[in-house]
Amino acid sequence: MSNAGSQVLFLGELPFWLKISQSIVEAPSSSFQICRAHSLTDALRRLHAEQWQAILLDLSHPSAQELLAARKLHDELDSVPVVALLPIADPKFQEAAVAAGAASSLVLADVNVASLQHALVTAINAETLRNSSRKVSLMSYSFERASVDGRPVSKLDAISHAVNNLLCVINANADILFDQLDPGHNAARSVTQIKKATKSASDLIRLLKTP
Repeated sequence: MSNAGSQVLFLGELPFWLKISQSIVEAPSSSFQICRAHSLTDALRRLHAEQWQAILLDLSHPSAQELLAARKLHDELDSVPVVALLPIADPKFQEAAVAAGAASSLVLADVNVASLQHALVTAINAETLRNSSRKVSLMSYSFERASVDGRPVSKLDAISHAVNNLLCVINANADILFDQLDPGHNAARSVTQIKKATKSASDLIRLLKTP
């Protein structure tokens, strides 16, 4: 899967990798490049050293729980969303995926080009929204601290920061959607217009804040 800007790391057993490999063959122009980690050590090394947009993690793999534990100890690992790969459609595996903090999940029997891309896009979107929520929370805390310290914060500043965060989420999702579309697809023009609109809105906010 050809776009180096959307790299996905896989750690799992052979049945999953065979199905994922088939999906790669069937969709050579997909926006996701999926690479296989050959061991837990290899996965952790690559997650620390390289940029990844998601992790495809087979929960039946012996090292799955160790990787999940490592994510909780390192912020840079925790920021990479996990797609849980489940060997069977069993409630226990679904509960395990939720407990692991997986942003989406996929059962082995259901793995194909469409379901794989949908699970990855869902996970990346969820992480984008989570990051946006974190930024809004930190921003709110900063405003509260500024008020406590006696430095008044204008309502315009508070609103503009919040709107800018929303625009960032819209723009990030538009980027992800655009990567899924063929350049000749009718919807590609609409996505481009959305991106132009978010940029115009950001420029307008900057103008409003300019003395």
